[in-house]
Amino acid sequence: MLLVKTYLDRSAIHGLGVFAGEFVRKGTKVWRFVDGFDRAYSPRDFAKLPKPARDFIQHYGYRVDGEILLTVDNDHHINHSEDANTHWRNGHIVASRNIPKGTEITNNYRMLDTAFCAAFLKKKAIPKPAQSHRRRAGRIRPSSSER
Repeated sequence: MLLVKTYLDRSAIHGLGVFAGEFVRKGTKVWRFVDGFDRAYSPRDFAKLPKPARDFIQHYGYRVDGEILLTVDNDHHINHSEDANTHWRNGHIVASRNIPKGTEITNNYRMLDTAFCAAFLKKKAIPKPAQSHRRRAGRIRPSSSER
């Protein structure tokens, strides 16, 4: 769930993008997984969905620690940037630098499962950094060391 005001607009990166509806100070928590609002599917539950639902989730979702995550707010329109203005830290996506109002909010998709990211990254077998993947797993359920 996005924790800052945002809006959708045309992106210079790709299609629609998510833009800051307010000034976001460096270090501000921008997003976190909220059970009951965001949705995590087991591979078994995902496979039971109708094909149009699976197609939608494959386009807008991503895999985290064996589960498939779908965010339901504007978050699923956040575009990739090699110089993303957000990063993962302690169970949240946080602003890596100040994000002025009206600036597109971006993630580095290389930190996500490439099978569930944008097509241009799917075609490249890009390894995920193991440490970042473990941190992302905390969004769905804390690791045994965090419980």
